[in-house]
Amino acid sequence: MEELTYLGFLAMGFSVGFGHCIGMCHPFVLYISGRFVGEHKGYTNLFIPHIKYNLGRITTYSILGLIAGFAGDMMEIVGRLVGIQKGAAILAGIFLVLYGLLSFTGYNFMNRLEHKLAGGMFVERLKKIQPKSPYLTGVVLGLLPCGPLYGMIIASASTASPVRGFLSMILYGAGTSAALLATSVFGNYLMSRRSFFNLLTLVLMISMGLFFIYSGIRM
Repeated sequence: MEELTYLGFLAMGFSVGFGHCIGMCHPFVLYISGRFVGEHKGYTNLFIPHIKYNLGRITTYSILGLIAGFAGDMMEIVGRLVGIQKGAAILAGIFLVLYGLLSFTGYNFMNRLEHKLAGGMFVERLKKIQPKSPYLTGVVLGLLPCGPLYGMIIASASTASPVRGFLSMILYGAGTSAALLATSVFGNYLMSRRSFFNLLTLVLMISMGLFFIYSGIRM
């Protein structure tokens, strides 16, 4: 079950990356290219800043997973592990299912918040802060409000282990990074097919949510 959960975090990250992140985070990919790549030619000069940016995001995600897993682990010390694990898994599942279903209808409040932030407000604030490296930029942007991210953080709490929570969010971050690295090269192509990828993401998100609910009930 643990290996299946890890695979789920990676698959969820990969799917969310192509279906969700390429739309929400495309402005930030352009920001990294404009500020840290500039006129430098060659794939090496292009990819290194974006790899550092994604490592920054993964760092933030993994720390959040570590904290969530630690919180679940602390419940074991006070003798309430089973209840907390069940609750966190079921809550994560319900969150992901509702997020996916609401996204189908177009009335997802979290999506609207993300669009508003990605649409320029966060970029403008980012320009004022001016992190000195793409890695630090990624660390900061790892805190950007994101519905799927919140669901996976809750899910990582259900591992009731700082290490498992840490590893789970590393895998989720790595999955999303694949899409953002591809966007740095094939941005227009991927954006034109975003609706297809987004549909797959929502299906997987709902499936993953049902899996967490099922796992929580069986704990």
